[in-house]
Amino acid sequence: MAKPVEADVVLSCNEHLPTVDVWLVIDVLRATTVIVRWFELGGRELYPTDTPDAARRLAHDLEQEGRNPLLMGEVNAITPQGFDLGNSPLDLTKELAAARECAVMATTNGTKALLRAAETGVPVFAACIRNASSALGCALSRGSRIGLLCSGRKGRPSWDDTLCAGLLLSLLQRRHPGLRLADSARLALLTWQSSRNDLQASLAGADHAVFLDRVGYRADIAFACIPDAVEAVPELHEVPHGDGMRAVLRRVPPDAMGPRLGTALPLPEPAPVGPPRTERAQTAQNRFASLLQYVKSDADHLFLGGNRHKKSGRARLR
Repeated sequence: MAKPVEADVVLSCNEHLPTVDVWLVIDVLRATTVIVRWFELGGRELYPTDTPDAARRLAHDLEQEGRNPLLMGEVNAITPQGFDLGNSPLDLTKELAAARECAVMATTNGTKALLRAAETGVPVFAACIRNASSALGCALSRGSRIGLLCSGRKGRPSWDDTLCAGLLLSLLQRRHPGLRLADSARLALLTWQSSRNDLQASLAGADHAVFLDRVGYRADIAFACIPDAVEAVPELHEVPHGDGMRAVLRRVPPDAMGPRLGTALPLPEPAPVGPPRTERAQTAQNRFASLLQYVKSDADHLFLGGNRHKKSGRARLR
């Protein structure tokens, strides 16, 4: 008799990780969307790291080994000094993926969440809206207790990742009507059910989406919102290196992916390509200067419905 399928959702990377058979790690805006894009375009390996300094060191080590890594990522949505690329999926091309043997990546939340899930010792896959059905198929091929780890933002749950988790759960529930949901999974499913009629508009209202829009990355939000656009599913592996191990993502082979769950969701209009990367990056840098406080600290502001409101001296959270 087959085991009942169960699902649990961790709403931010700072929370306790329950015991599951497999993890789907989510950072829709934008780490897992970028990671999936890398493999969609033909990338072979991607090494996630937890800090920009660790990424620089690893990229240097890989160069010393005769490889040609692409160094990419972000700190507060901005490309770190010395990196080849930031964290926009639209900056990646087939030519770039073909020219580089591997990539090294560090982001504020997503790569850290992948590494944290890896510490549990169970299979880990990178999931987003664009590979939702394929990612679930891979997860179901590895076990019946499915864990969804939302990267969150600033140590707290984020609307965008919770929305994606809810979408994944809705697909899983369609295939397994008796799906057992933990309380946090029920919350994620309710989030999706409140937004399914206009996924893009709902995602665009998330705090992080509002910020990305303001610093010139609106096209990334639209790009991230297309369900089941690709079948690429990256899986985290550990490979020996010296006295330790390295974490590396590789694409799951087609014959090991498991059943693909269809969404039957209406697709939004294709994301606009937008201006060239250099122009968008410069726009982001220019806009970022005036939004530095917005990124670094929320102490003087309330975030209500995706908008930024200055608190008066009398304002209190209740």
